[in-house]
Amino acid sequence: MNKFDFYKYQGNGNDFIIIDSRNNNLFSSLLSIKSFNIKKLCDRNFGIGADGIIFILNPDNDNDSRMIIFNSDGSEAEMCGNGIRCMIEYLNNQEDLQINKSEYSIETKAGLKVAKYNSGKITVRMGKPIFENKLIPTIMNKNINELLTDEFNHENFNIQGYAVGMGNPHLIFFVEDLNLISHEELGPVFENNNLFPEKTNVHFCQIINSKKIIVKVWERGAGSTLACGTGACAIHVAARKLSRCEAKTSIILPGGELFIEWNNINDEVLMTGIANEVFKGSFTLT
Repeated sequence: MNKFDFYKYQGNGNDFIIIDSRNNNLFSSLLSIKSFNIKKLCDRNFGIGADGIIFILNPDNDNDSRMIIFNSDGSEAEMCGNGIRCMIEYLNNQEDLQINKSEYSIETKAGLKVAKYNSGKITVRMGKPIFENKLIPTIMNKNINELLTDEFNHENFNIQGYAVGMGNPHLIFFVEDLNLISHEELGPVFENNNLFPEKTNVHFCQIINSKKIIVKVWERGAGSTLACGTGACAIHVAARKLSRCEAKTSIILPGGELFIEWNNINDEVLMTGIANEVFKGSFTLT
């Protein structure tokens, strides 16, 4: 029997099991154990319960740490906006109080992400949005204002969709009334749409005004979740490219609010929000 420590963190209701694998072989040893089942650990009835599992590893270069993240279905993700805030909050909680660290550089499979920590608020430089279809990836090739677009249809849902990459793929719909959208029905349909060879995150959005957008989220590999940080960034970018929002917006997700800032194609997207520790514990593998 093997016992492993973990921490549980949440950002806007998007929750993660964090396993600190720095200066040890936990990451490689756990993945080699046949009884280590990511899907089971993330199960909310038979496991710890989470939208995903984050491993913190030593960095490959001169940075603070490296992030490896798995979705609740066991698939590996490139990055996660809420997940990286949870990871930074965890790192900040582990720091000696005398260090008072205010900036973190995190290596991810979507590139290096730099975050500033200020009185519990975490601002992450999420990188530049991706508009090239091969890099998102998608086989969509029509565009409006350089924004890839196509018509999507399922039963009574017939609407224009937009694709944006944030190191992972996002499909965005702007609707008139979010209350009329069954995202749990439509989400899996469009997640697996053949226009996205690696599947996609799906977001249904209602623009309240030029500074506020409300959203329902369907995440690739996790299903209906309370928030998606990279998705909030992609939504803002799409709305901005369509001249439907200002440079700074409040994205209202079921689990809370994120503040996104992006002005033009040459800028990185900035995401600001909070994250909190929920509990810590250990699990045993036999």
